Amino acid sequence: MNLKISLIIPVYNVEKFLPRCLDSVASQTYADLEVVIVNDGSTDNSAQIIDRYVASNPNFTAYTIENSGQGGARNFGLEKAQGEYVAFLDSDDYVAPDCIEKLAAAAESNDSDIVACACYDVKEDGTVIAKMGNNVTNGTTNIFESPQILFNRVAPWGKLFRRSVFGDLSFATRVWYEDMRLIPKLYLNAHKITYIDEPLVYYVQRAGSTMNNGNAARNLEIIDAFEDVISYFKQKGVYDKTREEFAFLVVDHIAVATVTRVAQSKAKDKRAVIQKLDEYLSGFDGLYNNKYMPCLTSNKKLILQFNRRKLYFLTNLCMKIKSKLK
Repeated sequence: MNLKISLIIPVYNVEKFLPRCLDSVASQTYADLEVVIVNDGSTDNSAQIIDRYVASNPNFTAYTIENSGQGGARNFGLEKAQGEYVAFLDSDDYVAPDCIEKLAAAAESNDSDIVACACYDVKEDGTVIAKMGNNVTNGTTNIFESPQILFNRVAPWGKLFRRSVFGDLSFATRVWYEDMRLIPKLYLNAHKITYIDEPLVYYVQRAGSTMNNGNAARNLEIIDAFEDVISYFKQKGVYDKTREEFAFLVVDHIAVATVTRVAQSKAKDKRAVIQKLDEYLSGFDGLYNNKYMPCLTSNKKLILQFNRRKLYFLTNLCMKIKSKLK
């Protein structure tokens, strides 16, 4: 294979998980791999760990920047990366030894602009919680042939991107939901998107991650994210072709996931935050009548009914039961 690939890893205070992440990257079977590590102003021992791996892996390069948030660190990595294709990995996650090799093979054989794989959701100790596939797994397609691509996991990891699909796009900085703001836009720039229905990434579910902190008000940033990406699709003249898909995304990501996350928090302002989320949801006509509603899992359908009826104590009870069953 002739593709040069750059793997970008933003790092911020993850000394507990970083060695496992970098071990998995150092073990990659793909030869022409550049690893760009961006230390985003870590204050723990992450810098020393990075130095150790750079010293023993000639294809590893590290940079230290002032804390810019995950989006800013990824953008910095993109500026430094030399590959024709780029991939991303969060520093608390890890990958299968042949992850990059299989993504690269799919990109080369299909002349793909984006290649995505499935993943395993795992506990901190590596215990597998679930295999998380993609909603669209039919080989090579694009967003116009398969608009349900928008339902696939929106994270940048688990994907290989031709560098050119970014154009003048970049990650939003110092915000939540930076992935939601960018990945759907990249789909519009991709003529060929290929899916590998094989888990090659291990996504670690940990209590200290950004989405699991107790700041309820920051969940409102998902409204800004949706407004950003919907505005972009309108600007490109394709929103009407994807209106139903975005309606389902709003239900899944806001009415179910975000409202539930806020309801579970101990923040004093959580009721006010949920009210603002509900106000945003009410601005969509026929939101809960979109054609993809049957795609919700039975658990999500139940949670949605509780959330719409403001029976948050039942939502919390369901989530506690689900957590104990894991």
